[in-house]
Amino acid sequence: MDKLIYTAFNTLNNIYDNRSVRAQNMANINVPGYRRDLGTKSVGSAFLAAENTFQARALAIRDDSNIFESDPGTLSQTGNDMDIALRGDGYFMVKSPGVEPSLTRRGDLNVNNDGFLVNGSSQVFLDKNLTPIQIGAYRAIKIADNGDIFVEPLGSEPGTKELVTTLGMTSGAGENLKKFADGQIRAENGGLPLADQVPTIVQKHVELSNVNITEELVNTIEDQRAYEVNIKLITSASEADEAGASLMRLPG
Repeated sequence: MDKLIYTAFNTLNNIYDNRSVRAQNMANINVPGYRRDLGTKSVGSAFLAAENTFQARALAIRDDSNIFESDPGTLSQTGNDMDIALRGDGYFMVKSPGVEPSLTRRGDLNVNNDGFLVNGSSQVFLDKNLTPIQIGAYRAIKIADNGDIFVEPLGSEPGTKELVTTLGMTSGAGENLKKFADGQIRAENGGLPLADQVPTIVQKHVELSNVNITEELVNTIEDQRAYEVNIKLITSASEADEAGASLMRLPG
């Protein structure tokens, strides 16, 4: 009974964590390029091994922390030259203030007051050498499908095209990518994959979040049912334990 009750309690803890994951996903449903977090799909299915010991308790554990859904979201046409999206798999390389470089799919771009190319999350975009991209004053901008950034500088002849740099991109092939505590995507070792420039860019589009609100609501209902089942399991185990104890009492 001890193992049964402690396993159920730990399963309830995993369900509680899942609730936070669902809430996080639904809160970011309108954030461009957001990658949906995955909760525990089979709560209580993994246990701490207690072989060759006298340990009576088995604890349910999570074996899929920091995992996210990598499937691309829907592309939405905006007509804005500063909006870009990746077609298919791949990531942009960015640097958020105060943290290590990371990967993102968010491409709603603008140039900040210091001339750096940033997205709506204030992440500075990096080139293929992981150098922050800085752009001078321009009349027009064009971002090619291979990541080359061309501008028509202010004061230049109309139609002038000047190559600024190339956006750093990676397919992430062969890498185990995870979300870290700061919410950023990196390789499992905390670094970035090599800039292989394989992904293809689509200008004047942004990628929407890959969160499916219907799926999140269905998963929330399933978690609630799992919660109720485990509560009943704890109650049944307690009743069985009390019944067994009553049988062991001496008459009188």
